[in-house]
Amino acid sequence: MAGEKVLEESNAAAYSEILFNLSVWEEAWKQRPRNPKYKKKSAPFDNEEAFEGWARDYHRQSFTEEGKQRSERIMNWVENQGVDFSGLSILDIGAASGIFTIPFAEKGAKVTAVEPSELLVSLMKETIPHSLVSNIEIVSERFEDISIQEKGWEKEYDVAFASMCPAMSDWETIKQAIQCARKYVYISTMAGPKVHTLMDELKEVLGVNSPYRAGDMGYIQQLLFLKGYAYTTLITNEVNPIEMPVQQVVDLLPEWLNTYGLPSDENSLYRAEQYIRDSYPEGVATFLRGGRFGKILIQLDQQHMKVVRTK
Repeated sequence: MAGEKVLEESNAAAYSEILFNLSVWEEAWKQRPRNPKYKKKSAPFDNEEAFEGWARDYHRQSFTEEGKQRSERIMNWVENQGVDFSGLSILDIGAASGIFTIPFAEKGAKVTAVEPSELLVSLMKETIPHSLVSNIEIVSERFEDISIQEKGWEKEYDVAFASMCPAMSDWETIKQAIQCARKYVYISTMAGPKVHTLMDELKEVLGVNSPYRAGDMGYIQQLLFLKGYAYTTLITNEVNPIEMPVQQVVDLLPEWLNTYGLPSDENSLYRAEQYIRDSYPEGVATFLRGGRFGKILIQLDQQHMKVVRTK
């Protein structure tokens, strides 16, 4: 019995060493299982045509009433932590077509929007109201390639904001975002594997046993904790039922198979298409899509508890 107790205590000590060892978490994040197509921090598209289709669809969805309400909910959460966007300077990292850049400017902020895609930049310019043009500066570069020293961005912005930005996939890039901010840094990312029940079905059809891929949220939280930052977090579970015409699903298959790490060769596409058409003969596919999402607001200047604002 005494030997078992010593072994248990030894195991507990070893687990604690892992849990609170900064270098272990830094290395674990670097070595985490990921789709190889994401290693260059780029979207998983095989060609420009596929990316253009995604970009235009993403832009359209972002500025529907539902899309704007989703952005508003996120901004409201940040405001409820004591952030007043009016008069702030904001670095919007991975701004896409302006889904947050524009409402930030509408609230009276001065925004620098960093977006490397020429197409998304052009869509942003088309969408920005003329009255807000002077409030927005667009930088068409990859954030991870920018020298913030050369740009003069060190502690230049009140807020560094990165919503679901692929660039925030390692500590060095997150540290660069933190170095740009004086008051707050907002980062959102997956808090677990993506949910797509149709892709789960296709894994079996294609004979794929994909490894579990955790989201980045756990790594970011633990690293911020071990590095001594003050921050607020929120985890939401946003899995929604989807109804989609079968032909639209078929058209999206190359993109989806790539995104979820499934084979997308000609034979796999054929088998996947046949399965979908056979499974939904009435022409409408139904499935669940979404996942758990994590939001982090790092407090750089005032690190004590904030009073929640009431509206």
